[in-house]
Amino acid sequence: MADERTDWRSKRSLALAAAVGAALVWTTFSGAVVKSLTPGLDVAYARSVLANLSDLVMMSLLVGSVARAGPSRLFGLTGLGRPITTPLLWAAFIFIPAVLVAALAAPVSREFTGLDLFWQGAGFPVFEEVIYRGLAIGALIRWAGWRWWAACLAPAVMFGLVHAGQGSDPGSIAGVVAVTGLGGLLFGWLFVRWDFNLWPPILLHIGMNSLWIVFALGENALGGWLGNALRLAVVAAAILLTWRMAPRPRPA
Repeated sequence: MADERTDWRSKRSLALAAAVGAALVWTTFSGAVVKSLTPGLDVAYARSVLANLSDLVMMSLLVGSVARAGPSRLFGLTGLGRPITTPLLWAAFIFIPAVLVAALAAPVSREFTGLDLFWQGAGFPVFEEVIYRGLAIGALIRWAGWRWWAACLAPAVMFGLVHAGQGSDPGSIAGVVAVTGLGGLLFGWLFVRWDFNLWPPILLHIGMNSLWIVFALGENALGGWLGNALRLAVVAAAILLTWRMAPRPRPA
């Protein structure tokens, strides 16, 4: 009986990994599919919103069908229902100094609009954290039994590949993929270290995106010297403050 139970868990783990993998692969070309299906759509960010919605639906359907989980269990898996008060305080400690430094050392960008700030600064980061961290990493660790580093790796790689379009040549593309992939690993670690609370990676993602939109700190994830220095400072502060403020990990 014990062997049968172990075999069933092993098969379920493989099935969940396959479901997450298939959904992650879909995220790499969903934008191209949406673009081909909506040739006459000329509304700002409409295609990007549709692509992100399709990614969310695909991940939810595949993971939910394998795990036999309904909407309430999937929502619980994402970590969106966890407390937000301490993560908000954590984010304030990180970004109040970062905003002051950017305001003193960098000009305000004149090219962004309110829609840019809403979607690029907040909307898409929320979509990405729910898809890549809450659902993908959550399912691999909490339902499939993977170790945290292995569960964070595949979504981080796909997360980097999805942002390859920010580069303009092979060198910059490789740099953008590497930087965003490492960012994906950081967001995944934060999700796990905060006891599967999705708000810290969401707030860090929103804060960094919005800071780079409002201030002229670099055109893409590679940035300039000031942008890179500020990015490293924000990442270091996020890690150090997480060790101080995050709840102690519970025994597995």
